[in-house]
Order: sequence, then structure tokens, then C-alpha cells
Amino acid sequence: EGSSARSAGVELGHVLLKVNGIDVKNPKEASRLIKEGPRPLPLLFYVPDTKVVVAEGEHMVKYNTKETGAPNSAKDWKPKYVVIGGIIAQPWMMNMYRSKSEYDIAVIETQARRPVSVKVKQFSLQGARIQNDWQGPQMVKYKNKLHPWKYIVILPISRNPIKIASPNLGQLKPCHEGIRRVLNAQQRDRGRKNPHDATPVQRDPYSGGGYDTRNNRRGGY
Repeated sequence: EGSSARSAGVELGHVLLKVNGIDVKNPKEASRLIKEGPRPLPLLFYVPDTKVVVAEGEHMVKYNTKETGAPNSAKDWKPKYVVIGGIIAQPWMMNMYRSKSEYDIAVIETQARRPVSVKVKQFSLQGARIQNDWQGPQMVKYKNKLHPWKYIVILPISRNPIKIASPNLGQLKPCHEGIRRVLNAQQRDRGRKNPHDATPVQRDPYSGGGYDTRNNRRGGY
């Protein structure tokens, strides 16, 4: 907010393609070109014809086992940058990158119609559901962590459960709500095809406590 880019009309989802006429290949190069460029500095952006909703963030994930509970150790989780939909994937896709910078590289390469050079793990949310979503995010405590982690469990149709965790609710919320939007849209589509299928009422998981899976009780945040 209040930046020169924002004042010039740059919004979330706009993809920087050129700085002073030079093609941008990665965020680091873009930063250097902007810093070294003349003023005023011409920038070329790709503006997608879609509304971009923030449903991404840095999380700890676990997706390679059949267990639906949290791992016994914090070391068993993997750090990933999780993106629900976004500007280079279908709305029902969840992509995981090794970092935010690698996601930025994927966006630039995709919009420039170049092969994506970074690793990405892809999951379809079609037909999936969130385990015990009426309870809100679950909670797990680890000995070497000061605060309990909050996590959700996504149950795809034909793959292992996908567990997504964060050390606080605020960090987990965009990703959780983004997945909810996708699943709720699927339920509405099914409801239009079959009016007898009612969509269950969901409570707001961010208005109360989490669910402690270690001792099976409600816990405050």
C-alpha cells in the first residue's frame, strides 16, 4: 500500500514481464533491473483477465503417507509454498513450490510461454473434502515448538491425505478458506444438478478454538 507501483495501477496478480525493455526471467533479476534502471522506469506487465483472490502462503505439508493424523515429529513435515488456483492454474488445482520465489519464476515463465524450470507438486481438489471441517483446524503440539501448530487434512478421491499446517491461524486462514471456496463451489454445482442434495452449514473456524488431536479436547488459540 502507498507504493509507487500501486499508485501507477499495479495490482495483485499483475505479472512483470519487462523492465526498461529487458525480459525478466526471475524475481532476483527483476529487482536488480529496477534498482539499476533510469527514472522514470518503464515496466511491462501482463494483466490477467480474472479476479485474483489471495489463497497462498508458506506452510508445512505432509502428503506421502496414508495416515490422516499429524506426524509424530515436526521434522516429518516439509516446507512448501502452497497456492490454491492462482493465475497459472485451474481454480480446483493446488500447487506446491519449494519457495515463493520459485512460484514467481513459474508465473513469469508460464506467462512468457516458456517451459517451467522449477519443481512443482500438483494436486486436484475435484471431489475432495476436508476432514472434520465442522470442527475447524486441528491442533498438534510438538516438544521443540513453543506454540502448537494448526493444520487441516484434505482427503482427495484417489491419493494420500494432504496435511497442511501453520504455526498460527492467521497464516493458515487464506489457504484453508481458498480450499473451502473450491469445495463449496463444487457442492453448489452438484446441488444445481440434484436439488435434493443440501449443502451442510459450516461454522467459521477462525472464530473459536482449535481441536487438539493429542488429547481429544477443544483448545484455545
